[in-house]
Amino acid sequence: MHHEVRGLVLKCVDLGEADRLLTVYTKEMGVITLMAKGARSLKNRNFATTQQFCLADYVIRARGDKYYLQESSIVESFFAIRESLSGFSLGLYVLEALSFVTTAEPEGELLRLALNSLYAICQGEKSLSIIKAAFEIRMLAIIGFMPDVGACSVCGRCDGDYYFDLIGGTLRCRECSEGAPAVGDEMTSGEATPVCIITESVRRAILYITECPPTRVFSFTLGDEDMPYLEYACEEYLKHQLERSFNSLEFYKEVKG
Repeated sequence: MHHEVRGLVLKCVDLGEADRLLTVYTKEMGVITLMAKGARSLKNRNFATTQQFCLADYVIRARGDKYYLQESSIVESFFAIRESLSGFSLGLYVLEALSFVTTAEPEGELLRLALNSLYAICQGEKSLSIIKAAFEIRMLAIIGFMPDVGACSVCGRCDGDYYFDLIGGTLRCRECSEGAPAVGDEMTSGEATPVCIITESVRRAILYITECPPTRVFSFTLGDEDMPYLEYACEEYLKHQLERSFNSLEFYKEVKG
């Protein structure tokens, strides 16, 4: 049986002398593992479409529970992402995080978010900090971890600084939190619930990221004084919700210093 799919190559593993084993996130079939015979040869017509980051249209053949690549045509190579080490490392993080949360069930919005993130990195018009934070929090919202940052969960206050619950995804204003430390410090309260400080500007940025149209997810600005709070909150929220970190994330942070 033959299938026609459009997908993004998340992983590429070399096998034997010329073959490649791909992990592809497709619009139609979710995540699939795809064998590409002879694809490492420069003369092979599938050479360009079987590399990491590539978005392509694939004609595949099913044999039992395995898929084999028949032919393909490139849609976007994202080649420019390799032009800077920091952009490349962030791209790797996008793919690794996507690999962890995707399933055999297709999720068009998740694929669109990944593609928009890679496009934004290549274009270089938005800071990598904005792209990373927006990708993290929007991805979590898509897969069911939508944070509730409309207001303080206790009194409904919509201004000032807040404690962001990294497990429950809710907010408490400073007045509703006992023994609040200085802004920027971590704290634990109750039964060792991890929280972090976010400012009012960061609260509004997170709210925007989670509710805006998919094509506008990076279309916001944030002052330099607030950006570290957004970066920290989004990254830590992801780590706590997924209960893990990623090697590519540590690589990205090392590259950025």
